Amino acid sequence: MAWAVEARREGGNLQIVSPSLRVECNLTNGQSDYHWNDGPTIRGAVCSARLKDDSEISSTEYTRHQCDPGDITPLKDAFGKGLQVIVHHSKAGRPELRQQFRVYDTQPFCSVQVDIVNPTPISSNYIAPLICDSTLIPNAGVHLDMGDKPRTLFIPFDNDKFVRYNSDYSTASHEVTAIYDNTSHHGFVVGSLLHDIWKTGIALGKHGPQTVGELRVFGGVTGEWTHDTQPHGFLSGTTISSPLIFVGYFPDWRKGLETYGAANATLTPSLSWRGGTPFGWNSWAAYGQNVSYERFLAASDFFKTQLQPRGFEDKGATYINVDSFWDRMTPDQLTEAARHIHANGQKAGIYWTPFTYWSDDLSRKVEGSNDLYTYKNIVLKDASGQPLPKLNGGYALDPSHPGTLSRIDWQLKQFVDWGYDFVKLDFINCGALEGAHYDPRISTGIAAYNLGMKRIVDDLAPQKIGRPFFISLSIAPLFPSNYAHSRRSSCDAFGKINDSEYMLNSLTYGWWVHNTLYHFNDPDHIVLSASEAEARTRFNSAVIAGTMLLDSDDLTNPTEQERALKILTNPQINALARAGGAFHPIEGDTGPRSANVFVREDGKDLLVAIFNFDGQQAMQTELDLPRLGLDVAITYQAHDLWTQQTASIKAKWQLSLAPSESTIWRLTRQ
Repeated sequence: MAWAVEARREGGNLQIVSPSLRVECNLTNGQSDYHWNDGPTIRGAVCSARLKDDSEISSTEYTRHQCDPGDITPLKDAFGKGLQVIVHHSKAGRPELRQQFRVYDTQPFCSVQVDIVNPTPISSNYIAPLICDSTLIPNAGVHLDMGDKPRTLFIPFDNDKFVRYNSDYSTASHEVTAIYDNTSHHGFVVGSLLHDIWKTGIALGKHGPQTVGELRVFGGVTGEWTHDTQPHGFLSGTTISSPLIFVGYFPDWRKGLETYGAANATLTPSLSWRGGTPFGWNSWAAYGQNVSYERFLAASDFFKTQLQPRGFEDKGATYINVDSFWDRMTPDQLTEAARHIHANGQKAGIYWTPFTYWSDDLSRKVEGSNDLYTYKNIVLKDASGQPLPKLNGGYALDPSHPGTLSRIDWQLKQFVDWGYDFVKLDFINCGALEGAHYDPRISTGIAAYNLGMKRIVDDLAPQKIGRPFFISLSIAPLFPSNYAHSRRSSCDAFGKINDSEYMLNSLTYGWWVHNTLYHFNDPDHIVLSASEAEARTRFNSAVIAGTMLLDSDDLTNPTEQERALKILTNPQINALARAGGAFHPIEGDTGPRSANVFVREDGKDLLVAIFNFDGQQAMQTELDLPRLGLDVAITYQAHDLWTQQTASIKAKWQLSLAPSESTIWRLTRQ
């Protein structure tokens, strides 16, 4: 079997060469350069770590950089064939930094990882496999092949506190970032491929012409956006491994993020789902804490008699979901509600917060624990044994504590026994907080999160309960992503035009999550009780997200019933949602705002969604068809899926949208 990747030695340099990528390891100074076809480069890269005594070790400070013939081995893994190359950075009396590169025959990306190796156990809560800093090493950094000052993408750790993605030369990101020129779309994607132990941070800076002079990718990030009050947990042993880092360059940064998402799914597949797209209803925006048994059933009946016959469903399954405050109903009412919903040919959904306690009574016995524990026992604590500060008004629970796990088993068994088919899990970012965990084997927040989420998935496994059970995440970390079928892309979004724009900011820079990390992006509940233009825009924003379609209106109100029938029953629009597939942005230069044009290929056609986020002024726009990816020499027939208006367009396309208006067009070669 032939390998296209070769390892070559030239003096003090070791080169790992594939058809698209060359990694050069300088065995004199411990630096590495990454080259893509002699164009874009990452230069002056080093690796480092910080030990528990606060001392830092770096490959450039070490005196020996060695790669023996036995350190170069053929590689065949989930990404294909290639070479694995290990470089040993060492110095007398210091732990070894063992750097591992994996370069593939046919991939435009490679991976890099570093181990700290020592004869006796050591501890670290910071390891950086990839650092470039032009302040320390001249000409170090990320260098594009064209364009002006590259944009750097801020991707949030989770979707709490109405955080936004931001492409305005950001100085930080979580787990992954893109570094790109918006005009040409050329760009790099760098991010973590494993999410079992570390929270991976990315620091960026020194933006200049075609250059970002600082890139630091490291395991061990905490701070404002991870909501941690405690330092990242330490890992200990004679070998401590960093996150595995994806490093790639792409002619289109958007394709790069999709490739990165697919690479994560290759290593850790998303939770299996064979059902259709979830259409249905959620109680939160409609009723909040005033949800009741009667209103719950009324929504089910309206769907049964009015919306499902008009095509607002997929594969015969519609979800009728009660959100928070379902516990104001009795177990008998909840059981009867599920039975009623099933009789209407629907699925029943419910809500829970498995890692949050919403009371100040810490002496209360933990449900499902046989009175062995109180909440004082199971709340997550700091190093001094005190409960962590509340997050969003609730105490974080320790996912590694047996009382928390018993509580999870008890509550999920109730949901199954009552007949439910869907659970929305909210505020689960509490399960990823750093703290002093009960289980001594669990030293980091992400390790604890993995343990708790695995328990949930095991409790709801179809082979255990005898039926499919849909798991939907609400306020949740982006990674790890293999414990749910959907994740909400933003924080709460209701029905006003600013809600649609806010949610679509998450789609602008996070569309690639759909069908890679999760089967569905969840655009949150659809609220139609604003103006008609805002209602249609809110619906369109959900449809293009790739997607769950859960209405949240008072369906006992004749006005809201009429609006639901008008907006939710367009057969062409609903067909797009059933088909799946997130739309992606044309432009990536919107900073913390949403793009206003999104596209998705549909066979030989192109679907184009256009939004006016101004609630007061009409929008006049001219779209350049080549920018949409279309041929300037071809004439296209455009069909508006809402108004049924048609137009013949070529090269340029002029459009007008009223305040808060949006629409979706289908473009077909004429």
